[in-house]
Amino acid sequence: MSQVVYLTVEPETVDRTKKQSWIHPHLIESVDPVKGRQFRACHHIPKGACLLIDLPYAVIPVVDEPEVNDHLICNNPACNRRAPREKGRYSCLNACMQDVVWCSSTCRDADKSRHGFECTWLKKYAESIRSKRGEYDFGMLWLIVRLLAFRHVELQKNAPTGSKSLPKHSWEAIDSLCGSSGTWSHDQVKVWTTLAKKYLKNSPALPHGLNTDRMLHLICQEEANSFGLYPRETGHYPPPNPPIDRGEQFAAAVYPTAAIANHSCVPNIIHKPDDEGRMVFTASRDIFPGQECCISYFDLTKHIELDSRRAHLRKSFRFLCRCDRCVSEEPTEEASEWSAMPLMDDSI
Repeated sequence: MSQVVYLTVEPETVDRTKKQSWIHPHLIESVDPVKGRQFRACHHIPKGACLLIDLPYAVIPVVDEPEVNDHLICNNPACNRRAPREKGRYSCLNACMQDVVWCSSTCRDADKSRHGFECTWLKKYAESIRSKRGEYDFGMLWLIVRLLAFRHVELQKNAPTGSKSLPKHSWEAIDSLCGSSGTWSHDQVKVWTTLAKKYLKNSPALPHGLNTDRMLHLICQEEANSFGLYPRETGHYPPPNPPIDRGEQFAAAVYPTAAIANHSCVPNIIHKPDDEGRMVFTASRDIFPGQECCISYFDLTKHIELDSRRAHLRKSFRFLCRCDRCVSEEPTEEASEWSAMPLMDDSI
């Protein structure tokens, strides 16, 4: 019996040494009447093919004890490499926060404009938010501030809207992300509204010129589209035996193009950030013309059973999964009781 050997396939046009986004010519964006934006294959894509390399629009480090943690990343968005202690780190000259470091003085100097936008806000609010609201809310708010910081840099440079061959990698791409207050529970929206009014209002510490409603909308978009960054791949199915999880999260980021991908509990894409913080999608099996190209939104070794998977997706992403795997595992009486739309509270 012959054995099929798959090789990683990357078109000659992909140069991983260049800081640019790239999308496979057979991976196209389409719109589903229920799911909205999605990726589909327009031609056969072989297992192992690189499908997407996407630059983050904004990224933050997510580590415990940053002063001793070797997984802390360089804060220059043109770098995003890890900044281990033994090679030397360069801190903020205003000492805004221990999490903010650069791998070299060159990276720090190059990041002056972007970091200058967030520095006053971090110095004013970081410690207070962490002590009063916890790490999750602080990380969410900091990622929002970093999105605004990139917008600030774009406005200063009067940046172009993007290339014709790729979805626009600019503030316009952030504006187009899915997510709205109608997606989330009334209680959650109420909490986020309070946070937006207190910590994200237009002020000398955060001069973005946008109103509170736009800040609330941006929170909803970030929460629906941000990626956790882990050292190992997400989306292997079936999971390896014995299970190998994806490791400890070291960063969080928003990727304008990668965010188009929908979830499946039996994904045909694995994803992982590279050493420079770019999100890389790789086909985990052959993908045929017309098939949707999906990632997993969570570590498949952590939520095995149907109820666990659906409960996690309901809580974190506000939808009931109806992928082939979930449907096949449903008790018969559940099969006809599903709405593909995001969950809504009766109180809204």
